[in-house]
Amino acid sequence: MKKVLLFVIFLSLTAFSVLADEQKRVKLDDNHTKEQVRLAFCNIFVTRTEVDDDENVKVIVEIENLDESNVIILFGHAYPEKELKKLSPSIRFDKGYPGTKGQRNIDTYSKAGNAIFVEPSEKSVLPQIQVKGNVAQLCRFPLYIAKYNNRTRSKMLLLEKQVIEVEIEVQVKPDEDFIRLEQMCNDLIEDISKQTFCTNSRHLPSLERQEEPYKVRVGQIKKEIDEIIGHHNWYTRDKSYQRYDHLKQKLDSIQFADYERDCGIANKHRSARRHSCKYCNLSLQQIFHKLDDYYKKIYNSTNRKATKETVIQDVNILYRCCTDANCPKHSSLWNKSQYKSKITDRYTRISNF
Repeated sequence: MKKVLLFVIFLSLTAFSVLADEQKRVKLDDNHTKEQVRLAFCNIFVTRTEVDDDENVKVIVEIENLDESNVIILFGHAYPEKELKKLSPSIRFDKGYPGTKGQRNIDTYSKAGNAIFVEPSEKSVLPQIQVKGNVAQLCRFPLYIAKYNNRTRSKMLLLEKQVIEVEIEVQVKPDEDFIRLEQMCNDLIEDISKQTFCTNSRHLPSLERQEEPYKVRVGQIKKEIDEIIGHHNWYTRDKSYQRYDHLKQKLDSIQFADYERDCGIANKHRSARRHSCKYCNLSLQQIFHKLDDYYKKIYNSTNRKATKETVIQDVNILYRCCTDANCPKHSSLWNKSQYKSKITDRYTRISNF
């Protein structure tokens, strides 16, 4: 009968221990960066902060003690029972605390380091933790409920332990700006590598005009990189700054001279060759509007790449009509026209799709 009674008591204690543990789930993302876990005796606040290039997320956990008299303690070390008495304040287990007296050990929260005391009606910030983006990570918080046992607050009694398990998952989206700009850089470098920029003084268009659209693309990509860095206020030591700056370095390393040589195509070396195309009768303003219409058509399409392929030949003819030094209508107007920058911008944007 005595053995049966002891077994029943053991099962009761085990059941109490299981019921005492609480499991919560927290899911954060770019639009939901902080969540409050509500418990009977405390609140736990989980906040996501920085995300590094490897999608590791820094998370801040705060514990708010809702009790007006008891203290919440997280221990960073597994003190044996006799060692607890040597701490300041001196800590002992309450008479009703389960376990064999003198042989009880402390359950720990490894991130705590030293013991963390959350005083009544106060809030404490735990040491920052790191979780892997898009991967659920279980964080276990063994919270001890304690009370001061004398007026000088030099002694404490541990009343009970509540283990709270919080599964934290932070959804991290890839840096779409970086992916897009990296692809633009790679496409530009590939486009340039396929070119021959003719150095023959009789070549039409001139070397400067041949290289101009590619150099404009370089400038526009670098400008967008600078705008993103400035928007985020990144410092040079920040990994995100360094990633974007690496793209600028790739662009700066482009050597146009590597692709400059005499093309040897005789019919492009006629000094008196006169430009003529179907758009020569248009004004620069009208050419800009046609390029703008093509840009909007591609931008608003469901398949930008396919739409671009249907118009790119016409886009190139329009741009060449403006920039060809032998165009009788546009060559004298191009460099002083207010539409030069607008036309170049639209042409570059279309090329970058």
